[in-house]
Amino acid sequence: MKINLNINNIVKGGFYQLLWFLFFASAFSIFGRLPNRIFVDVSSLGFLFILLVHYGFECYKSVRIKKVRNITLIMLPFLIMPIISAIQASKVFGQPIVFGLIAQRQLTMVLCAHFVATALSDSWLSKEKFEKYFIGSLHIMLFVFLVFYMFVDPARFIDTDFVTLSLNKGYRYEFPDSCIYGLFLYGLFKIWITKEKGWLLSVLLSAFYILVYLMDRTQLIAIAGTIGVYVLLNFSFPRIIRTAILAGVGGVIAFGALGLLAPEFLTKNINLYVTAVETLTGEKVAESSTNVRFMESKIALDGFIKHPIMGVGFLSTKWNDGFRSLNKHFYPVDVGILGNLFVYGIIGTLVFYIPFFITWKYSRKIKSKNDALIVSSIYVLLFQFADYFTAASNQKFFGVVAVYFGIVYYYRFRKDNLEETL
Repeated sequence: MKINLNINNIVKGGFYQLLWFLFFASAFSIFGRLPNRIFVDVSSLGFLFILLVHYGFECYKSVRIKKVRNITLIMLPFLIMPIISAIQASKVFGQPIVFGLIAQRQLTMVLCAHFVATALSDSWLSKEKFEKYFIGSLHIMLFVFLVFYMFVDPARFIDTDFVTLSLNKGYRYEFPDSCIYGLFLYGLFKIWITKEKGWLLSVLLSAFYILVYLMDRTQLIAIAGTIGVYVLLNFSFPRIIRTAILAGVGGVIAFGALGLLAPEFLTKNINLYVTAVETLTGEKVAESSTNVRFMESKIALDGFIKHPIMGVGFLSTKWNDGFRSLNKHFYPVDVGILGNLFVYGIIGTLVFYIPFFITWKYSRKIKSKNDALIVSSIYVLLFQFADYFTAASNQKFFGVVAVYFGIVYYYRFRKDNLEETL
């Protein structure tokens, strides 16, 4: 009897893990750029329908009881912005409004914040089970990403949106990599806060993926700065010194091992950072990708100057090849905050920073400083805030910010439900 009961619990737990993995995979658009467009479009529209129905039902309940949660109101600017942007694109470029709306359906992933906050606040499942399914899903995603990079040649998908060709990194899969930084920070805080050394493997695997397959200079600077902020705010001076020494020794060992086992990989990465330093110091740079960024920045700046308040709007690749009609190498996402200002203007760009401002405000009132989930959520959003300055990833993958913001919102009000209603 006990064996059957255990089997039933395992099957039930596995089923719930699968459901939540599908939720997070959809929220983060893990497979949003797969070559099978029919599957992608049908699944994404189905997921969007679920989010909209849930949000509409919550709005209906709010009207009935004459109380509305703050999280419900916070969603409104994000739902209105795609409409305004589609209208702007119609005025500036003549794009039909429907193309602009469909192209921005990714922004409706903000409703994942509302879904997560509601699920936790209304006790659909306990915080502990949510944390288990969420972190389990992140591990599955890391496994999937590693399998693709290690065993599936990305060149076979070069004619699809699933893969891009970087001028200095080669073929790259279009995965929402920010979620792996989330797993890395969660594991790190598990080790530092709760002293659970077993999370070292998760930290090492996620770090391996970040360093070997992502090779993103600005993101590495952003994650280093994020960790630095946590250390300065939470470590004593002796512990900071010990941590710096351990990090230094670990770095020397890692560089030494790479120098022996993969010298070409090490040289390639060193050259990437040398190029970045040369760019910042104003020296002439021959790296093609850097010169392309200068060109993209000029186009974005010119467009922003002409339309500073509302931007030029969002162009769909289904209409005149989207932004590539301006230049075949132009992607607003590549130039960070300037790309957001170009597309959405000052008002729209400020809307994207709402979750970061609210998180900063809430974080001062959250007491669970020894809880790895909330601490990692706050610092993932800090990382995203820094990353937005150089890469407007919100235009492609907004679900990562939404999910982590939903977690922060829940923690802020989980013991004071009256304060979260108007």
